[in-house]
Amino acid sequence: MTPEELWKEATRGSQRAWESLYSLLGGKLYQFFLKNTSNQELAMDKTQEVFERLFKHRESFTDGSLKTWMFRIARNLLIDHWRKKGKKVDLFGEETPEIPDDRVDVESGVLANIQHQEMVSLIDESLPALSDEDRLVVGLVYLGGLAIPELGQVMEIPLGTAKTRVRQARLRLELIIREKLKNRGEARSI
Repeated sequence: MTPEELWKEATRGSQRAWESLYSLLGGKLYQFFLKNTSNQELAMDKTQEVFERLFKHRESFTDGSLKTWMFRIARNLLIDHWRKKGKKVDLFGEETPEIPDDRVDVESGVLANIQHQEMVSLIDESLPALSDEDRLVVGLVYLGGLAIPELGQVMEIPLGTAKTRVRQARLRLELIIREKLKNRGEARSI
């Protein structure tokens, strides 16, 4: 079932549909909040708050993308949090390690993982240099998994503007990372 089909069932009182919606989208919302607040408890609370607002305003959503609507709520909650508490954003954190596959060359995998972790750390160090809007765009697209048209809807901007903002945010992040690598004396491609 699509999120919209689950939504129709949920609004008719199906507990199973609510649980399915939470299973389908709750993890992405949680990751979005966690990486933008670096606080597990707050991320859980904000994720729950999105679902509470969905329930409270269930008559408001009639058509379109439920995922987009949910991330618009999440975006607004995050902006409210930033306004109240200041802004410390860590969009990329450690990922859950993969289970080793006997068919994969372990040494190459370990080296690739070390390089990946170094890049994740470098990105974490670089994100605070971005504007709030750039961090928000990076978070919605790369953590929330929103497509660029969905980003446009969430941010309430035209599609062309959404494409431009994603590209500009990526370019600014890349420049910051390149400068950090240059200062470290590393000549590595990003």
